[in-house]
Amino acid sequence: MPKQYFARQIEVTTGGDIKVPVSFKLGDREYQIAEVLESWPDHGYGNYYRVKTAEGEVYEIYYDRGTKLTHPELKKWYLTRQL
Repeated sequence: MPKQYFARQIEVTTGGDIKVPVSFKLGDREYQIAEVLESWPDHGYGNYYRVKTAEGEVYEIYYDRGTKLTHPELKKWYLTRQL
């Protein structure tokens, strides 16, 4: 059972060749991502990522690509829950 639900928009920094999340900011705190544990698509509109932080906490974050890929302002990240 999840420890906490968030459903909040967050800032995410991506890196690497395939642009995976490497950190995210929640409020004033920045979390460094030590490992992407798994990822899966959401019916063509986004991707979920289960990530482990440097502190060992596990979170699920969601990348919403929006419905029009030609509009980058529609692309947003959300923190969905802590596991």
